[in-house]
Amino acid sequence: MSDAESVGADASPVVAFGRLVRIALAPSAIADVLTGLAIGYAGSYPDSPLAWLLVPASFGVYHGAMALNDWSDREEDARTRPERPIPSGAIAAPLALLISLVLLTGGLMWAGAASPRAGIWMLVVAASAVAYDLAGRGPLRGPLLLGLCRAGNLGVGAAAPWLMATTESGPGPFPVELVPLLLAYGSHVFFLSRLGRLEDDEDTGALGERPADALRGVAATAALLPFAAYWAVRGAGDGPGPALVGLAVALGLGLKNAAGARSSAREGGEGGWTRADVGRATGGCLRRLPFVSASIAAAALLLGPMGPTAALFALVGGKVSGSLRRLFPLT
Repeated sequence: MSDAESVGADASPVVAFGRLVRIALAPSAIADVLTGLAIGYAGSYPDSPLAWLLVPASFGVYHGAMALNDWSDREEDARTRPERPIPSGAIAAPLALLISLVLLTGGLMWAGAASPRAGIWMLVVAASAVAYDLAGRGPLRGPLLLGLCRAGNLGVGAAAPWLMATTESGPGPFPVELVPLLLAYGSHVFFLSRLGRLEDDEDTGALGERPADALRGVAATAALLPFAAYWAVRGAGDGPGPALVGLAVALGLGLKNAAGARSSAREGGEGGWTRADVGRATGGCLRRLPFVSASIAAAALLLGPMGPTAALFALVGGKVSGSLRRLFPLT
């Protein structure tokens, strides 16, 4: 029996809470915001201390949505995953809903404290997450909503200079150089979500080559993200040298992430895909998400201190997430 399966009604409240909100994914969510700040401020630390409020804002919205997901799935989990906090009795369903609402509300309050526009941005992210949890399942709608959520989480940091502009003339036009990066990251999460939904009974069709197709999408977008990040910061710094060095480092990380997804595609398809194979592949991709964030932050590695700060946090966070998952499953 695994650590995850052994955690049931007798779990401590701390363990049950951590499993409810998927606390092992916290480094990934926070790394997204820090990475976004590194890109948005072209490697420099934010010029306003209020920008750091986006970190607890992201934590609240992300993990509040995770708790709401478990609350929404409680009846299905009772049949397929009885060890989860709600069906096991470790956390009562009304309490789980309350935890979700408190975290979501708190996250939006932190974002609004950073700036009104940041509050609106995170409200859209939270609404997308709630829509997914309550009514957004499906082979395309669900992954699209999750991709929008994670792209928005990265984007709130990347667009922070624009979101927090306080000039009398307004914030000016949206920085369009961020669009390729947000599209690429949203697509990466889209393909990962397409893979993840094949793990459960939510999709009852024959697996065929669908897991391998999703993993190829994960790999392709992992390799594309460093170029999109470079595009966002290419004009910063003294000449093209620092940004090009950052691109080289970012590309190395991106290709490593892509190789991991391609390896999962080959291994899973050798004897025909099973749900267990999909689960292992999904877990591997989730564990690599902080390293995907690091590959984006690396584009700003030599542009200022925020680039290495975000990249280091993402890399260390990936290791922490890997340790936490033994007690707090990622899915």
